[in-house]
Amino acid sequence: MSPDGVLVTSLLVLFASFVAGLFGFGFGIVATAGLSLTMDLVHAANLVNLASPFVTASLFWQLRGHVAWGPVRRIAPWLLAGVAAGVLALASLDARVLVRALGAVVVAISLWNLSARPLRVPETRLSDAVAGGLSGLFGGAFNSGGPPLIAYVYSRPGTPDQLKATLQALFLCSTFARMAFASAQGVMERSVLWEATLATPFALAGQYVGNALSARLPSERFRRLAWAGLLALGVVLGVRG
Repeated sequence: MSPDGVLVTSLLVLFASFVAGLFGFGFGIVATAGLSLTMDLVHAANLVNLASPFVTASLFWQLRGHVAWGPVRRIAPWLLAGVAAGVLALASLDARVLVRALGAVVVAISLWNLSARPLRVPETRLSDAVAGGLSGLFGGAFNSGGPPLIAYVYSRPGTPDQLKATLQALFLCSTFARMAFASAQGVMERSVLWEATLATPFALAGQYVGNALSARLPSERFRRLAWAGLLALGVVLGVRG
């Protein structure tokens, strides 16, 4: 990659990680969408998959004291089962139809929370299983598993730090599970490893600044911005399909 290419890649990763630090989500899809304008989509996705764990782990470490471990323990087993099912079923699923359907549902939920009384899903074993299982399934199959989990966790009461910390703990589970289940599919190109190494410091810096800014936002404003961000994520999923 040329020096100009390295600079553009680093700036795109910086912006995507800033979004993730601010809202607690969005690094994967923002970075992949931006990088796919400058490189092959598969190459971009591999680069993001390598950088993403560092962003999630760093944000989790900063917020580790705010994690609501009860929901994490209840949701994580369903999340891991969903990831395994998604990876195994990848070849038999219609990616375009399912991802577009996911985008439509995310848009509807986000609009509801922005324009009406916020949706409150009862915390039950069934809702934990549905949110965790769907997120794991889409994450394992299409690397687009965040929205169901984001919508579920962010509909819970809590401060921005509590919501983001709980989400990062679950994202870590799904990220490392997906990497483990998918590792048998092939070895990363050396160029992707090198590019991810160069981009990681920018990713860490971006999420640190975003997280610091998030801490200054009142809880209600944070929620509205987060739902707006999730709405944009749903639109991208629907269009990208």
